[in-house]
Parts: sequence; structure tokens; C-alpha cells
Amino acid sequence: MRDPIRSTLFLAKVPVSVATSLSRRESKQRVSAIGVMVCLHFCLLFSVAVAQNDVLTHHNDVARTGQNLNETLLTPANVNASQFGKLFTRSVDGILVGQPLYASNVLMVDGLVHNVVFVATQHNTVYAFDADSNLGNNAVPIWAVSMNDGGTPDPISDYGCKGTGFSEIGVTGTPVIDAAKTTLYVVAKTLTPDGNRHYALHALNLTNGGEMLGGPAQITGSNGSDTFLIQYQLQRPALLLENGSIYIGFGGNGCDIYNYNGWLFAYDAQTLQQQGLFEVSPNGRQSAIWLGGAGPSADEFGNIYTVTGNGTYDGPQAGNDYGDSLLKMGWTGNSFGIFDYFTPFNQEDLYIHDGDLGSAGALILPDQPGLYPHELVAGGKGGTLYLINRDNLGQYNPGYDNVIQEFVDETSFQLTGSPSYWNGSVYVAGDRDYIKQYGLVNGLLTSTPLSQSTVLFTGKGVASTSITANGNKNAILWALNHSSYILFAFDPTNLANTFYTSRQALHGRDQISAMVRYTTPTISNGRVYIPGKTELSVFGLLPVLSPASGNNQSGTKQEILPIPLVVLASDAYSQAPLSGLPITCNDGKANGVLLPSATQTTDATGKATFEYQLPTSTQVVTIICTSPTTTSTTFTETCTAGAPAAIKVVSGNRQSAPPNTMLAKPFVVKVVDATGIGVPGVTVNFTDNGAGGSFSPTAPVTNSKGEATTQYTTGPNAGKVTVTSSTAGVSPKNLLVTVE
Repeated sequence: MRDPIRSTLFLAKVPVSVATSLSRRESKQRVSAIGVMVCLHFCLLFSVAVAQNDVLTHHNDVARTGQNLNETLLTPANVNASQFGKLFTRSVDGILVGQPLYASNVLMVDGLVHNVVFVATQHNTVYAFDADSNLGNNAVPIWAVSMNDGGTPDPISDYGCKGTGFSEIGVTGTPVIDAAKTTLYVVAKTLTPDGNRHYALHALNLTNGGEMLGGPAQITGSNGSDTFLIQYQLQRPALLLENGSIYIGFGGNGCDIYNYNGWLFAYDAQTLQQQGLFEVSPNGRQSAIWLGGAGPSADEFGNIYTVTGNGTYDGPQAGNDYGDSLLKMGWTGNSFGIFDYFTPFNQEDLYIHDGDLGSAGALILPDQPGLYPHELVAGGKGGTLYLINRDNLGQYNPGYDNVIQEFVDETSFQLTGSPSYWNGSVYVAGDRDYIKQYGLVNGLLTSTPLSQSTVLFTGKGVASTSITANGNKNAILWALNHSSYILFAFDPTNLANTFYTSRQALHGRDQISAMVRYTTPTISNGRVYIPGKTELSVFGLLPVLSPASGNNQSGTKQEILPIPLVVLASDAYSQAPLSGLPITCNDGKANGVLLPSATQTTDATGKATFEYQLPTSTQVVTIICTSPTTTSTTFTETCTAGAPAAIKVVSGNRQSAPPNTMLAKPFVVKVVDATGIGVPGVTVNFTDNGAGGSFSPTAPVTNSKGEATTQYTTGPNAGKVTVTSSTAGVSPKNLLVTVE
């Protein structure tokens, strides 16, 4: 059922003359009226991550939940500095601003099926990389295409804008891939040699990067009074592909001094024909759609939600300007416009103080129990978090906000990107603040956070977090600090628990290169993809080292063990052997010798081979083998003494005692090898050669030092007694006792 205020709020913009488009829109309305189909659409919306690991749009789905519920490889048990870290990087020709996209099991132009990660740069190049490896044929991109079309990216220096952090504007918004994994849609900005600037929608063949559907399509338009001014606009938000349409948002290019406006365009995903456009404040100015890099959202009914930034507001009763507002949008027949809206009561103050409501996108929640089954979460620079009824957004009231819940100053500074949702909790990450977890109970957010991180994200802190889980277990919340370039992995059931940070590993192993603000990590199939200024960093489970042979041997001192120590290096995912890795082993100052040297390189079978000469003292030796980007492994070897060669008296010789009396001190003898090292485990027999005394024990066994100990009780007769200690193959040793 349509909202009751829709008919009065609807703003028709550009008529759509294409008959097929009108037919499709009418068809969508008929489908939306059928309850069972609505339910099926909804179920698909929130279960899509369960079915596969693809990340085809910003924040994982059109609801912008940020969750991947089919991650079985990365778990709290293995995301730690010992088992997880940076695997490799991929160089690119410009700044990566948008989120990497991931498509699994795609037949690519090289004739092979790959898992593929796609990134687009501000230099207008789109790359398709093998997502799993940078070795062999995967050392180069599967394909890379430029969309400069004979021109260049737009130089930011032409505008004097310093707030963007960019030197050029090419591809800024996160692209989108269709569900069939045939087409990647991306918007590029170019400056042609004649001095003209262009925004164009490209439809690239996912297999080879070629242009499709007659593209690229130029993005231009007018609402009758205002014309889209390309030079002053920035396509910052992620693209949205919903129900056959590509939605493209625009805001300012980083300088509020220019006469820009917020625009939302709709293009047919099959023909690249413009279907409609919407100007946020047609009688005012600014009101950007930028969302901190997030994209417009869509709910199970096909409604589109976007949030606008600082700008003119006068509402539907005046000039239809919607600065600092949440807009619910869609189609009536062939026209695209507003169905409902929410504008905070303090909109004017937000406008004056640069408090963009639209610094973050809207998070669409799954159906909730209670009075308001259809809800969303929004918030912006003002630090206020809103829980809003999607069936009645609340519009504008100068005295109060007609929303379900409102948390004033819930973030210390601005909220950007998009909150995340998982398993009944909402996760909010504000600048200069801690990441916070709010529970949902009967359709209401808990009044205080259930947990929060102990990490304070200062500077250019978190934007969009991401969550991986295997359904409702083994969950991890991922976050980037954009100032210090750190990847974090938190426990989303208690954010005070930190599983991993990229600063934990020694020697800067997991160091991340510089990145720009608002970038979002992509996590899929056991790997984390982080966009940077010059490269894409790939994190995941480290290659595994294991003992292939030679473990748990014993030998005498300075002997070379009979079986070489063989270390196997294998991929943590495929278990394939890894060649060319340097492996270094050490015995922890046991003073043995690794031959031919302590560092060897794995061969074609993934093996590195060492011989080991045991040290000069008996001991258990632990040998640890490592490589800079792998787990470690250990060998345990035992250095034993040689064969017994002599018996030496340690203590207890030449004692005196009355008859039938135990000596004050025990007899202690030591069995040694030819070099004087004690031999453990040797049985030593004691006798007093018929003097009638007794021993306890009669045949002790040498300890780890080679020493045997017995207590002697004298016999009944006075006189000199000779006590003999002996063991097989060794000359006996005598001790003297006086019985008096």
C-alpha cells in the first residue's frame, strides 16, 4: 500500500518517453501490490549474502547492511597476527576511492574461471584482478581499461578545492555489478582536449572490460529551470542498481563556494537511456547527495532512499527544496520523485554550521516486531542518530522530530558512510568516537550501547564498517582508520574485544599504504581488500609452514641427524605448495648448526631442506622455522649423550658409621660418555662384596645428568668395606666405607 501522503508530495521531473520503460514501471507497481511477491523480494534482499560471497554493490547489498553472512574461512579463531596478515598488493594508476567489488567464479577473457576483485581509480582506469593470487599469470591484471576517451581526468586544481584530498577527479563513486555478473556499471569524469567536461555512464563487460549496451552514455539534464552543471558536481555516492535502473547521485566537488546542487539520475540498466532525474533544491542551492561514499538504499518494496547535505529547505508546500533531508523516492507511472521525507527540526542550524544530515546513507533494517515493522537508521554530521519509520518518515516539524527514536550527540562528531547491521544489532562508527553496538528489542534501539570499542577513532576515522559471519556465528566487525592506515577486526558481540590490528605483527609485516577518507573494505571468501592511494592491499590467512619430515629425532651431541628437516610451505586456502619462499630456522641458542645455512628457499614442491648438527650438550632442542609472510612451524629434536665410557664418583665416598647404620650421605656416581657428558637412563649396580650391608635401591638408574644415587646401610661387622659400582661395558668404580 502506498503512503497516504505520496500523492501530495510526488514531484514529477523528466517525462520518460520510452514505452518499454513505462511498461516496466507499471509492471513493478502491479507486482508490489501482491503481498506474497513483496515478501519474496524482501527475503531475497536480506538473505542474498547467505547464498553467495559476491560483493556486487557498496556495503554488500541495496539495504546497505554491510554484512556478508557466508564467510566460513575467516573466524575469530584464526584472525590474529600469527595466522592472518597482508598477503600481497596490486599497483594501480590512481587513488582508489570507491569500495572494491568481488565476483566469484567468473569465466574471464583469459579462458579461466576466476574469483575477481574490481577497482576503479581517479585516473579513470578500471582493473580486474584475480582475487586470490598475484603469482604466475595473475601477476598482471586480467584486464584493465581506461575511460578517459582521449581526454584526462578532471584536474581538481582547476577549482581550487583542497578538501577532497584528490589531485584529479575520475571515478569516485563505487561502481555496481548486476546480479547475473555480466556488466559492471561505472561513472567517470573526463576533461576533453577542447576543454569540455563530461560525466559518462559506462557499462563494461565483466569478462573483458569492453563497452556494452551502446555506452558510454553522457550524463546531462535539466529540470526545465536548472541545468546540471558538470564542472561543479562530484559523483561521490556509490551507484545503486535496483529493479532495472541505475541510480547515480551527485553533490559538490569539494568547494561549497560554487553553485552546485544535489541531483539523482536514473538510467535504464539495459539501454543506458536516461529515465528520469531529480534536483534536490530546484529553487535553492547545494543540498548535495554525497553520503560519505555510501549509496542510495532500497527497501523490499523497491523504494529508494537517499539523504541530502547542507542546502536550502522549504519543503513541499513552498519551493520543494530538501536540504538536510531523508528522501523516500520512487516512480509513479513514468515520473520519478519524492513519496515521503524527513527533515530535522534544526535543519536551519545544520545548514548554517555545516552539519550535513547527508554525510551518511540510510541503513534499511529487516522487518521488526512492534508498532513499526519497516524501519531505517540514519544520522549525519550533527551527531544525532535517528530510528525512522519507513511507512511514515515524519516530514518536518519546527518544534520536534516525528521519528521513532532520536539519540542526540550519540556520536562525538560526524557519522559518515553507512552504519552496519548484524543479528539484531546496529553498529555506528562516528569520527572522533568509539564504534558502538546498539541492540534492537521489539523494534527499538537500546537506549545505551550494548558494547563499544576500546579504540578511539581520531582523525579521519571510521566510515563504513563491514561484518562477516557464518550466519549468526563466527562474526567479525572490520573497520579502517583512514588517518593512521590501520585495519581492525573486532568482536561484534562485544566490541571491547579486538581480534586483530594490522599494527600487531612484528617488523611492519602488515603495514598498509596511505588511503583516502571514507574508503570501505571488502571481505569475501577469506580475504580482505583495502583500497589505497597507489595500491590495493589484500589481507587473509597466511601461508602455512609445516614439518614434512625430520621431526622428533634423537641423536648424540654434535651428530648430524640422520633425517633432514624438511619444511613445507603451502597456501592456507588451496593447500597448494608455494615455491620461492625464504625459510629461516633457528634453534634458540641451543648452539646446534643448520646446514648448509639457516635460510633456505622453497623449491617447486614448496619444500625447504635443512640438515641439523646437534649441539654439544644433552638437551631437548626446539627449532622454529619462519618466513616473513607465513605462519611459523617447529621441530623438536633431542640431543643425547654417547655410550657409557666411565663411572665417576660424585659424592658419598670415604664415610664412617657403626655396624647396621645408614650412612649420613648417599653414594652418588655419574656415568659419562667418552667426552665426559653424563649419560641418562643407565642402570648402575651396587655391591659391598659380601660385607652384609644393604642398598636402597640396589640398582638405581642415572638421571638426566647421568647420576645414579643409592643409600647404604652398613653390615654387622666392623672393618674396611669396599663398595663397587658397575654397569655393562664400563670399568667399575669403588667407594670406601669404614665400619667401626
